[in-house]
Amino acid sequence: MKSLKSISFLVLFALSFHTGFGQNILSKKHYLGIQPSFLLEPYDTIKALEVNIAPFNYEYRFDNLTAIQFRSVVNYRFYKAGSGISQVGGTFVFHKYFMKWFDEDFWISPSLGGFTTYTYNNLDLIHTITLGVEGGVTFSFNEWFSLSTNLQPGINYYPTEYSRQFVDSESGFKSHFGVIVHLGVNF
Repeated sequence: MKSLKSISFLVLFALSFHTGFGQNILSKKHYLGIQPSFLLEPYDTIKALEVNIAPFNYEYRFDNLTAIQFRSVVNYRFYKAGSGISQVGGTFVFHKYFMKWFDEDFWISPSLGGFTTYTYNNLDLIHTITLGVEGGVTFSFNEWFSLSTNLQPGINYYPTEYSRQFVDSESGFKSHFGVIVHLGVNF
């Protein structure tokens, strides 16, 4: 009986949001979002958690369903031997939205794009450049609010000798995979 009440609540909750779905959020030129992120690096031998304390992103949308987005990176590392600001940098993403896959006013907007990220880690003293592709979907709650989910396969490059030694990579390359989720306002 308890699970039936839970399912009923979820259906009603989804239907209440559905009244706003169907808005073409891409008719708005600007997007300002919040992107909470947590990081565990594959090279990290100390098993520290990093949290982005400035998780903002901004997107400008062009008329041809393309967009450019900037995401800030200011990570704070939680570690008992020495916490502090670790990685600082940013990400640029160039998106192409594919509205023709569905009705123009459908509440899901698929996208595909390329991205590059540069960060400098103040605690480990290493540089990282990441290149990759990002594919995902944007869910429109109404004309103003949306939620985006994306997957990021790519490659990290460590350009300095010290950075390569630190991450134990002779070539300077290591794989990258990210899951990106952000909620924001379209205006």
